[in-house]
Amino acid sequence: MTSEKSGLDVEPRTTTRDADDLGQRLTEWFTRTLGPAARPKLSSLTRPGKAGMSSETLLFDLSWSGGGVECTGGFVARLPPPADAFPLFPSYDFDLQVGVMRLVGERSRVPVPRVLWHERSAEPLGVPFFVMERIDGEMVPDNPPYVFGGWLYEASPAQQALVQQQLINVLAGVHGVEATPAETAFLQLEHPGESPLRRHFARERAYYEWGRSGLRFPLAEALFAWLERHWPEHEGEPVVCWGDARPANILWRDFQPTAVLDWEKAALVPREFDVGYLIFFHQYFRHIAARMAGLDAMPGFLRRDEVVAAYERLTGTRLRDIDWYIAYALLQQTLVEIRISQRRIRFGEWESSADTNDYLFGRKLIEELLA
Repeated sequence: MTSEKSGLDVEPRTTTRDADDLGQRLTEWFTRTLGPAARPKLSSLTRPGKAGMSSETLLFDLSWSGGGVECTGGFVARLPPPADAFPLFPSYDFDLQVGVMRLVGERSRVPVPRVLWHERSAEPLGVPFFVMERIDGEMVPDNPPYVFGGWLYEASPAQQALVQQQLINVLAGVHGVEATPAETAFLQLEHPGESPLRRHFARERAYYEWGRSGLRFPLAEALFAWLERHWPEHEGEPVVCWGDARPANILWRDFQPTAVLDWEKAALVPREFDVGYLIFFHQYFRHIAARMAGLDAMPGFLRRDEVVAAYERLTGTRLRDIDWYIAYALLQQTLVEIRISQRRIRFGEWESSADTNDYLFGRKLIEELLA
């Protein structure tokens, strides 16, 4: 296996819970929650496609009676993945996800789905879960990456520029959330470190130790060391950060965002964290397109200097050490790649390699940075 055989154009194998059983148990839960007189009826239970790599997602329609009025709606339930699905993360903090979605939804104009129910007990479905409103919108493909085709790839330069500005608007809106320390305490990381960024870095080290399954990945360890040596002299003020800033985590309509999704990695860290991640992820997909297909894909989209300048104009805030944060995003994606590679080997999609660095899709990016 080589880094060119990334498997990004293949649906990963996974395990999911039985849909009929989930539908029945959800109906029973809604009956208890809304009351027997509501006579809730759940229908059209489906999954959006991918599952098991992060949270498990269920789409469904619900009809019920409320105050003498017949109600209907479309909803989304999020559950932790099954244990045998080889989860991407060691734990799934739904209190954090629900808390940040409600905070951003209430304190900004960022379009975030409303969380309507949050069940902390594992008794109804076997795991905690939450239910949010379903919002219509078009996805940007991640698999294969949007740089190989799709509506964003085919959009005109002006339309791509509009999407780029909307992404920056979303970041500025999230970062502009005003809240007291008590209201954002749930976003504070408990890992050791004298600053929010140091604690986040410690969390990534812990994630590496968990995800490597006893193997060593020399390039990942070298990247940790490089980031230590080049640590920013000035750590910016911590703000509410999305944590997974990329086009695919938004639903779109007419090049406007309708819903900002996937808040698993939200944290209280410097704003450069999100901006660097947004810039990096497009660079990463361009790198994949170049290595796999020889494509110079979407070179005018999410350019580093343009994104930085647009964000600074919009917020009136100067961004510092943005290249360090882009490198930090590379580390975070590398650690996810390590977990995904171990998962693919476990499910028989890949063969093991004597050189663990072969598992890293971004190997060349790390080698270029270290050089």
